[in-house]
Amino acid sequence: MEKGKHTFHFSVNTGLFSGFQNPEIIEGSAEILLEAGKFSHFMNVILNFSGTLTVSCDRCLDDLDIPVKGKNLLSVGFGEAPDEPENESPDEDVMYVNEEDEELDLTAYVYESICLSLPIQRMHGDGENGKSLCNPEMLKYISNMQQAEKESPFSILKGINEINK
Repeated sequence: MEKGKHTFHFSVNTGLFSGFQNPEIIEGSAEILLEAGKFSHFMNVILNFSGTLTVSCDRCLDDLDIPVKGKNLLSVGFGEAPDEPENESPDEDVMYVNEEDEELDLTAYVYESICLSLPIQRMHGDGENGKSLCNPEMLKYISNMQQAEKESPFSILKGINEINK
């Protein structure tokens, strides 16, 4: 790649996510815009992405489509990585490659960037009427389990540690 600014546009699909064997992601697709500015001893890569990933709902376990969007900056240095002192962690947004390498594989970087844009809690929202959009049968099962837990003969033992204090 010659010095200067280069732009790449491509799509990723379920094949990318299944290649990393991540059981959390059922399927997905995203549009990628990658802008690379190459200089003599380093390159800046700006990754823009937007798409949708299908994961399991944390509450009802049904499939849930989650929109993902993000913009990340990666600096790529040519040559060997400098030695890091033991008490410092390396900068995660810097990658070093051999000057002789003719290709830069950003597959893992794209994958990780998209996965990290997922929210920690993944649940169906509420509908217009304020009721959960989760699977109603699963919600009923969860409610029954919570009720059974309250009626357990061992429920009187729940506060036993508090009594002894």
